[in-house]
Amino acid sequence: MKKSIFAILASVFLVACSDADTLATYEEYGVLAETIEIANYEPKVETDNDGNRVILFYEGERPVYKSVYVKKERHLKVISTNDEAMLYNDSL
Repeated sequence: MKKSIFAILASVFLVACSDADTLATYEEYGVLAETIEIANYEPKVETDNDGNRVILFYEGERPVYKSVYVKKERHLKVISTNDEAMLYNDSL
């Protein structure tokens, strides 16, 4: 019984931490860290396929930033959901 409860808790913890932990391994991480204060937000990878990766950065229930990385072109856009202007729009 204890082992099954531990396994459930461990899997919930790993799912909750997976996006934040994985973020540092992405090519666009350096630019994201320079552009926004990543530690202040909860990242959630919305899409990650062969073509692109979309990450939303949440403050509570509301996404505050969105990053769109086009892998083939190595192009990154970082968008604030509060502003019209893009924070970053260039190739890596």
